[in-house]
Amino acid sequence: MFFSHSNQNRHFEQYKNLKKFIKKFPTLWKFFTWSKDRLINLSRLIDVLMMMILFHVWPEQTYRFSTRKLLPSKKNRLSKELRSIIPYELLMDKSSKISKMKEITVIGKGNSSDLNYLKKIKGPIFLIAFWGPIRIDGNGNLIGEKYTPGYNKKLYGLEKSRDDESFFKDKNNKEFKSRNITYVLGASKIKSLAKIKKNGHKILTIDSHIMNSDGSYSTVNTDPSNQNLMENLQCQRISITNKIYQRVPSGSFLACVCALSYFAEKINVYGWDFYLNSSPERMGYWELFLNTYKFRKDLRRSKNFFESALINFYYGYQFSKLPNINIHGYMGQLSKHDKLMKRIERVLFN
Repeated sequence: MFFSHSNQNRHFEQYKNLKKFIKKFPTLWKFFTWSKDRLINLSRLIDVLMMMILFHVWPEQTYRFSTRKLLPSKKNRLSKELRSIIPYELLMDKSSKISKMKEITVIGKGNSSDLNYLKKIKGPIFLIAFWGPIRIDGNGNLIGEKYTPGYNKKLYGLEKSRDDESFFKDKNNKEFKSRNITYVLGASKIKSLAKIKKNGHKILTIDSHIMNSDGSYSTVNTDPSNQNLMENLQCQRISITNKIYQRVPSGSFLACVCALSYFAEKINVYGWDFYLNSSPERMGYWELFLNTYKFRKDLRRSKNFFESALINFYYGYQFSKLPNINIHGYMGQLSKHDKLMKRIERVLFN
């Protein structure tokens, strides 16, 4: 080893002291953090470019440039013969007792979805990743904001036109309520679910877990305040774990559909578009491939957009072949893109 443990500690202390010193000069500190953020973003862009190149030259090696190591290496990949159509496993002993349903409708926030369809649906409806309640505008149309004002500022750089609290107390548009509707969010968004429940709606949380070295499972939502709130709310939960690779990012919609598939004989899916603005049926190979990366969303969120797109495209393609899952959004319109899917398969499986 080139550096002893004591040397590493000394360098770390020097770094902390330097950081503390620079903070005394606001202008210098602002420039320092601006420069650091730009370097991190540049590093991510280089990683994405390398992944895109390897995806076409040697797909099996794409994982090497996944910034957060979110794609499986060869030794961590399942074989194509052993892969499961549903990439998440249900952890029954960590889930609430939920009765099996004959047919359900799952609705996301994609551009292909018209929320007015909610008025016509009979049977259980699950709204995925809506951070606030659906409302009725002055023309009688159903509207749903995708994110809170605070998150919009983080994701898109938009200035907050109002605070997050008013997001749940909109006096201009009446809430749309139905006993058939359940709002579904990941366990990390339990605070939003608490506000939705307070407004009189049913809620459900999807609690993702990872496997420990001893074979037990631990939730990825380690915030004690979230766990306590979940218990106090007596919130129904479905606990799942990823069967492809523990670190694979899928996004909330795919995870929710997989979780609900264990409790429904048939699923109708609307609004699963994964940020596509038009149907992939009308796109050529390269147009669809270039939609696997969106600069601003990637850098302002979790730096995993490219990796998540591969997962969503692949399983949208696979799910659309199943007789019990009807996908009406853009993720169900990928059937002509066999070439792209075969490359994704080489990234994920042996």
